[in-house]
Amino acid sequence: EGVSYKVKTTVKADQKLTIAGQDGGTTSNTILELKMSAGKRDADGKLPLMMETNILSSEIGLPMGIKIKFDSKDPDAKGEGGNEVTDLIREKIKANAKLSTTIILGKDNQVLEVQGIKPGSDVNPDDIKEEFAEQAKTFPNKPLKKGDTWERDAKVNLGAGQFFTVKRKYTYEGETTKSTVNSTRKVHKITAVDSDAKFSIKEGGALPFKVTKSELKVDESKNTILFDLEAGRSIESTSTLRVSGKIGLAFNNMPIDGDLDLTMKSQVEEVN
Repeated sequence: EGVSYKVKTTVKADQKLTIAGQDGGTTSNTILELKMSAGKRDADGKLPLMMETNILSSEIGLPMGIKIKFDSKDPDAKGEGGNEVTDLIREKIKANAKLSTTIILGKDNQVLEVQGIKPGSDVNPDDIKEEFAEQAKTFPNKPLKKGDTWERDAKVNLGAGQFFTVKRKYTYEGETTKSTVNSTRKVHKITAVDSDAKFSIKEGGALPFKVTKSELKVDESKNTILFDLEAGRSIESTSTLRVSGKIGLAFNNMPIDGDLDLTMKSQVEEVN
């Protein structure tokens, strides 16, 4: 309660997708800052969390060599080779570059409500609730000693209602230190590897597809978490996940089969 901190997140994705012999590959690189401020619990035990999200930059690569760039330092820049589609995507990023929402937690720290969602922002309150629930189930409810392992089913949000569900095996690596600009913090290090990836699309979401096949394997996986027990939160996490294989989709009962090779990398770190 009453704390405030800022994190910087970098997410990179390289998706090679072939459907009916056609290249549908995309790339993306997005950097954003998130400021989290916790209020005070009221008499009913409700705790407000104020979140301010700021997209610093975003680069997107689409089939046929189409490039889209957004930079918060010059948000009106059109870039080169613009057309109606690229301009629409760029304007969508610009409209959602700065968002402020308030999350209301209950006594058990479960999300009760999400307030202040901007219409048309594509922010889904259910996704926020699921993300908090995923974070809450990361650690076992027992003391850990170095070398302890445990497993969880984890959801990786790909955006637009798309998810990977993976089996994640965690290992507690023990205590270490993390040096920052003005301090050295004692942290607990946890590593994890993923397996058994399954692709899904949420019904009623932004995409009108139904998944009919998900024959994917995890080619590479590495996750690291640095947890500050005194602060009660993770102060740094890195993740690499590469999956490949065959997927099947259906659109208006028309089958669409494809080959997927997707690499995602993310880094989240607390900044001053």
